[in-house]
Amino acid sequence: MTEKKSTDDMVSMFMKFGKDMKLPTPELETLVARHKKNLEALETAAKSAGTGATTILTRQREMVEEGLREISEMAENIKSGGNPQAMMAAQAEFARRSFETAIKNTSEIAGMAQKSGAESFKVLQQSMQQTLEELRRTMMNQGKK
Repeated sequence: MTEKKSTDDMVSMFMKFGKDMKLPTPELETLVARHKKNLEALETAAKSAGTGATTILTRQREMVEEGLREISEMAENIKSGGNPQAMMAAQAEFARRSFETAIKNTSEIAGMAQKSGAESFKVLQQSMQQTLEELRRTMMNQGKK
């Protein structure tokens, strides 16, 4: 109980300080509307990030399946026997392709993650810019009163 009273006293003290200094007071409805817009932007950014993560995971699964297919094909070729030199050459070729594919896949996933992060950040950045612009306009309008 005393903690609530103490908080109320603190809020009252700041409200009185603001009135004494003749600081502009923002309209409560405007603040609530802006806060709602910020929450909506945060939700949009979270959905964008979630969609990006899903896309990345789907692509990674496809990459793993592709790799497993290639390994299966190589194993079948080795089982069929044949010339040891040809088998060594095939294994070396497989190793080279695997390395190149790993580099390509890593680059692709990094690009996807960067794009997803940039899209989420852009939503939040736009919301912040709108908030600051609304705050500036409110302060300018209250200064004219």
